[in-house]
Amino acid sequence: MLAEKTEPRARTALERHARFFDPDHDEAVTPSQSLRGMTSLGMPSVMAIPLSLLINFFLGRLTRQKSSLSISVPNIKRGKHPFSTGVFDADGNLDEAAFAELFEPPHARAPRDCLTYGELRRLVLRKGDPEKPFGPLGSLLTRAFSAAEVSALFCLAADRQKLIGDRVLPALSRKTLRRFYEGRLFPLLARRRRISLTRAAS
Repeated sequence: MLAEKTEPRARTALERHARFFDPDHDEAVTPSQSLRGMTSLGMPSVMAIPLSLLINFFLGRLTRQKSSLSISVPNIKRGKHPFSTGVFDADGNLDEAAFAELFEPPHARAPRDCLTYGELRRLVLRKGDPEKPFGPLGSLLTRAFSAAEVSALFCLAADRQKLIGDRVLPALSRKTLRRFYEGRLFPLLARRRRISLTRAAS
């Protein structure tokens, strides 16, 4: 009797995001793969090297449930931590209501069309639970990790400018953030950079 064929499981948005850093599709992301992924997006090596180690240290441990520098792509939802925007739900899918709240926060005078680093960090810190699940020291480290994540995103993908007071600050548009949370942004940025480098070399 032939075994029934099972349809492949649809990837969550969070898995699609992680798979950018897993070019050989072995469902694991090593520090060297994280580094190559970041530099392919245009991040300077001086930033990418420590950040790749930091990300793999945290996410390796969370996704493997043990000390590891290898991130498990199928278990990437375990890498969700308290100091995040909450846009990924418990399964790693895009939570549309949480995404909308980034740009239409309660009691806001008007919807926003883009977010600065400071605005996004304040949202993250407001949603974060300082006591769970890592305790005071773990909370401090998780805050630092979260700040590094947001800094990297703005370094790579800021596509707008926003006037805050008398300062013009880099910002992320709603369209770009949606692509990020859907797992479509990094392949797009890498492709654009390859095209730009090819044109510059010709």
